[in-house]
Amino acid sequence: MIRFMLVLTALLALTSLAALIANLPGTVSIAVPGHMIDMPLTVLLGSVLALILGALAIWVSAHWLWHLPLQLRRARLARNRKEGEAALAGGLMALARGDAQAADAATKLARRKMPHQPLPLLMAAQAALLDGRRDDAAANYQAMLGDRQPPQQISLGLEGLYHLARAENDADAAGTYALQVLEVDAKSSWALEGLMTLAVQIGDWPAAEKWLRRWSRSGVGRAVVKQRRAILALAEAQSLLVEDNPAAQMEAVKKAEYAAALDPKLIPATALAAQLLARAGNMRRARKVLKQAWQKAPHAILAQAWLDCHSDQPAAGRIRAVGRFIGKHRAHEEAALLRARIALAARRFRQAANLLSPLAEGPCQSRRLCLLMAEIELGLEHETQAQLWREKARRAPAEDGWRGGGLRLDEWQPICPVTGRLGGVSWGRSAPDGKLLTAQ
Repeated sequence: MIRFMLVLTALLALTSLAALIANLPGTVSIAVPGHMIDMPLTVLLGSVLALILGALAIWVSAHWLWHLPLQLRRARLARNRKEGEAALAGGLMALARGDAQAADAATKLARRKMPHQPLPLLMAAQAALLDGRRDDAAANYQAMLGDRQPPQQISLGLEGLYHLARAENDADAAGTYALQVLEVDAKSSWALEGLMTLAVQIGDWPAAEKWLRRWSRSGVGRAVVKQRRAILALAEAQSLLVEDNPAAQMEAVKKAEYAAALDPKLIPATALAAQLLARAGNMRRARKVLKQAWQKAPHAILAQAWLDCHSDQPAAGRIRAVGRFIGKHRAHEEAALLRARIALAARRFRQAANLLSPLAEGPCQSRRLCLLMAEIELGLEHETQAQLWREKARRAPAEDGWRGGGLRLDEWQPICPVTGRLGGVSWGRSAPDGKLLTAQ
């Protein structure tokens, strides 16, 4: 609409100017060698105006013809980009449904339409990985590198090569790729975290601390940094256990207590500290550490550590001590299970049954509860009831435990064995949809 109004205004101005020129009186005489030209003033002004308009028309036409190839190229690039984005969308859907062939065909089309964009190369690499062609994926990542490529694209290519190397357990190559990324982006969070993980994997604790300090300056929150530092301390404490000397054991205790202080939710740190203190004969301090952690949040790992620290006591002594230990959390499920285990060890089957009866009558019966009830019924010589509880245990949902990348683990580990991520192991259970439900 605005363009139409401008054209209409220009036409009105030209018409008014022509009418003004047509009504001008007088003549003009032009003397040239040997000739005298007489003409009306209106003819002269009209000729000059026509020449100006003709020159403008020629200039506009020449300008349009000069830029025509550029306009055609831009239109072609826009059309290719539109078709390439549509192909990428189709490739993403193919990857989501696991169709490697369709994803590969879509990414090939996208690469033809957008040869200088990094996303088609990333899609091609993912399609190759889905199809099991790691060499092709590596070739696509390598194609993203080069002196003339933008830094972001180089970083993406090196990140892909890094994860390929980690998947093949090639720590040297993975570390090289991560260091190359830091040459492009000195604050690359994933590269610093990857180098920190590799340092933990090989037990180079000074290097792990160095990369942690640099990683903490890459924009991550303080709480996350504290959690990661706690994981490093606990991992170092675990590594010291293989050294059979008192100095290493005491250093492991300090590291474990430091990790527990940094992150109280890191239960394995508290359990390990108590275990090492008990092994060193400092039972009072070990039990105090466990009680303080239990008062904050009861946990199955703390209950097992308490049993280990009281293994030297008679059954009657443990029954008295556990009452002081559970404190205000007497109604907690873990407290009931712990007291029942102690009663079972003392062969007080009726007492154990009374402790577990509120849980046994509830709708959510865990596998541990069912097995304990089966043991109780067997001790009471109720064979039929014991068999029924065993059947319930087989149908009961999986117990809470250490999980990483969907895999159940026997114990906590600093590095997830599935994803290779530092801190990727947590306590919980798998939901029906495969996601991890964290148990607090």
